[in-house]
This record gives sequence, C-alpha cells and structure tokens, in this order.
Amino acid sequence: MKKTTTYLLIFIVSLVIESCEKKLEKELSFLTFNVWQEGTSVPNGFNQIRDVILETNPDIVCFVEVRNYKNQDWTTKIVKALADSGRNYYRGYAGGDVSFISKYPLEQGKQVFTNTDMGTVVNFDINIDGNIIVVSGVHLDYTYYASNLPRGYNGGDPNWELIDDGNGHPKPTTILDSIQEYSLKSSRDEAISSFTNSMKSETKPIILMGDFNEPSFLDWTEKTKHMFDHNGVVYPWDNTKKLHQDGFVDTFRAFYPDEVTNPGFTWPSYTSQMKSTSWTPLSDERDRLDYIFYKGNGIKIKDVSIVGPYESFVYNKLETLNTDKEKFMASNLPWPSDHKALFVKLLFTFQK
Repeated sequence: MKKTTTYLLIFIVSLVIESCEKKLEKELSFLTFNVWQEGTSVPNGFNQIRDVILETNPDIVCFVEVRNYKNQDWTTKIVKALADSGRNYYRGYAGGDVSFISKYPLEQGKQVFTNTDMGTVVNFDINIDGNIIVVSGVHLDYTYYASNLPRGYNGGDPNWELIDDGNGHPKPTTILDSIQEYSLKSSRDEAISSFTNSMKSETKPIILMGDFNEPSFLDWTEKTKHMFDHNGVVYPWDNTKKLHQDGFVDTFRAFYPDEVTNPGFTWPSYTSQMKSTSWTPLSDERDRLDYIFYKGNGIKIKDVSIVGPYESFVYNKLETLNTDKEKFMASNLPWPSDHKALFVKLLFTFQK
C-alpha cells in the first residue's frame, strides 16, 4: 500500500511538472509598409495598398504616413476595404502618422513620441491567444537626412540640392564627425531614446517596425564602403546601433548576414506612378530604411522578404541591380509607394 501511494505521488508530481513545462508555439507574420501619404501619391493607390495586404496576408501590419486627410480615419477605411474582400483585422491608432492592423486584438495603445511631421513612435499590446506581445511602430524624422552627404547632396538643410564640386558633379562629405553632427540635428535619436526608455522594464516580447529614414550601421561597413556611393565612408548609424546595443535584433540582417549579396534596399522604389522617386539623381542613394526588429526570448526568424518591385532608381534610372539574391513578394502588383515594404515571419514560443 505504501509503495502504491509513493508511485501515485510520483505520477501526480510528473503530471504537474509536465503541465508547467508545456509551451505554445505560434508563427506570426509582420509587415511594415510606408504607404506614401496614404496612397494618394499614385493613381488608385489606396486599392493598391489593399491588394498588397491581400497578397501577402500578414498577421500584423504597421502603416507609416497615415495622415487622416480630411479628418477621415484612414486605418478604419483600410480595415473595411479588407473586410469587404474577406480579410478581417482589428484597428489600432494612437496618434501621429503610424497605425496598426492586426488579426489579433490590439490593446493599450500609447503614443510615446511625436514631433508633428518630424517623428512618431506608438506602442500597442497584442493579445495572441492569451499571450501578450508588444508592437511598436515608428516613423522617424526625414530631415537632416545624413546619408545624402557622402553622396554629394544636402539632406534638407539648407536644402535637398546637389553639393556642387564646381563642375556640376556631386561633392561628397566623408568626414564622420560632420556626418554625425548633421544627423543628430534630426529628432531621430530623440524618438528612439523615447522608445527604448518606454521599454526599459518590459519583459514581454517586443517587435519594433517602421521607416527609420536612416540606414543601418550593419550596412555601411568596410565591405560596402566602395559600393552604392558610400564613397569610402564606414559609418555606425546611431539609431540602429543603439537598438543593437539594447538587445534588439535586426531581422533582415540576422536572416541575411551578408550586406553585399543581400543589401535589402527599400528606398527609392519604382512605383505605379512611373515617375522617378529619386532625391539625388546624380548618385546611387539606395538604402535599407525600413526595418523590423525584435527583442525577447523564445523568438526565431522563419522567413524574411522584401515586398514590392525589383526595380529601384539608381542615378535616376530604373535598375534591378543587386537584387539577384533577394527574396521578393508581391513584385507583380502595381506598387503605391516610394518605399518597398518588409515582410517577416517569426516563431514565438510562449509558456502556456
């Protein structure tokens, strides 16, 4: 009898331990999408945005350049258009020019940084079958766009024009201190600091996505210093470096670690408008400006794709250079934005 009781106790304890160790795996897909003034910059842009969402079928989308023109709630409008096409999403808007849609409920929306048209950061909780993740959307300041300087163009101050070498050609700025001083005049670093401060005590998984208007320190390296009109510059771009130091993982560069074979350019994209989106017509301004980062345990990257056309503008001409190793989605659809989008699948392991 005593031996039977002991075995029974061992069995019960093992069941308790097994139940405590049970985990839930969940694959979720994310899309960050600068929609270029709500799709108003190209004919039929709104419907083209809808069609990209239908084609890629992400679970969670971060939209950038949401303006709510004429006091119309653009995010509600896109949710309705998707529902009319049989795809249901929740809506999340907390202010600024960034919004979310999600197949899972969005909660606790909060704007943690805004500077009119010079930057937005918003945070939401998303309830994934009883497990909470944090999603943050950013649109960082486009002014003092310092990656133009090594390419021989101003970045908004005093203007966006060519820095002329006296013969009508670009005159690159290659002094790192000058590039950094210029870049830090923007509010990009203040926005990222606001974000990281808001996450200091966060223990839930965090996904950060959006348009940074700044390249990555993982892209402007020794290997690329004589490519893409970097003109010898190796620069540790401040905001991606800060996120890296704070433990955030750049999903694209983690999945595709070689910045030469997979540069991952999202700017400047060809659009259905069929007009140039270049701001530096005498240089190669291609950069990776649109990102999805994660932080937290139990997260694995399953897939990463650029979304949009293969073509970008290089010296103001349409080219597909440096795309042969890239993975694209929705490249056959009319494209409504001067940015390409980024699609990422992540596998989460939750403690049940």
